[in-house]
Amino acid sequence: MRGGRIAIAVVAVALLGLVDAGGALACSCLRSTPAESLARSDAAIVGRLLAVEPRGAGQAVYRYRVLRVFRGARQIERGSSLAVHGNRGGAACGLPERTGARLGLFLERARGRWSGSLCGTVSPRRLREAAQGTRAAASADPDCAG
Repeated sequence: MRGGRIAIAVVAVALLGLVDAGGALACSCLRSTPAESLARSDAAIVGRLLAVEPRGAGQAVYRYRVLRVFRGARQIERGSSLAVHGNRGGAACGLPERTGARLGLFLERARGRWSGSLCGTVSPRRLREAAQGTRAAASADPDCAG
């Protein structure tokens, strides 16, 4: 019986630690300019969010209509539907979930699939400027790290 009480106490302390740490959990992105993010990414597109498909605990597949390809044109076609895997929720750096929204995305390719996060988002205008190498792209984006 005593072992049961100790186990309950350990679980209670662990849960309190999670509740207390909840305030500290937030998306944290490396600050970089859109031009730097473009250079690091495997692909960069402007897409319109078509749907969000939940996939297990905190994961989702985000389906985008590709409006423009700035990097990765050999693998991604303009006008195609693109599946991007990522986390869900702001604290987990999940992608925005507003269907119909246009967004610039810096993507990574691993294990045969595309992935992205909130840290790899930028306005379509800022992505276009970065791709064109304009002076406006040289300053860090105030809304996102990418």
